[in-house]
Amino acid sequence: DLIGFSVARENGEVLGKLVEVLATGSNDVYVIARDSGELLLPVIDSCIKAIDRNTRVISVVVPEGLD
Repeated sequence: DLIGFSVARENGEVLGKLVEVLATGSNDVYVIARDSGELLLPVIDSCIKAIDRNTRVISVVVPEGLD
């Protein structure tokens, strides 16, 4: 039900849209489509900061090296 949500940094910078959720053994991974290609972001507390279902925005922190 989160597919299509916008994904943005906590400062409001939009990274792209959530297009897929991959189920892995340890945690899910969000596949984020952006102009520069896909970003794979693990669904862990240090990366996913908030999900606002009203505005359809997922606030994230991208770990160094993944961006």
